[in-house]
Amino acid sequence: MNKLTMVEALNLALTEEMARNENVCMMGEDIGANGGVFRVTKDLQSQFGETRVMDTPLAECGIVGTAVGMALYGLRPVVEIQ
Repeated sequence: MNKLTMVEALNLALTEEMARNENVCMMGEDIGANGGVFRVTKDLQSQFGETRVMDTPLAECGIVGTAVGMALYGLRPVVEIQ
């Protein structure tokens, strides 16, 4: 078994689940083009597109509220809040 850092393991898990389930989407502050502060979401936007990996404004309540609404409609949002 290969040893991975925590960041690499999280990125791999997100990549695998997004490839497996098209209802999984991500949103958060700077997670798209920048890959997140710790680079957990590195390259996910280029692999899955801007509609599944979305940068959001700095508004945590809005991010969480949007995620709840998305889940009610059958999506599986993964939210990153700094």
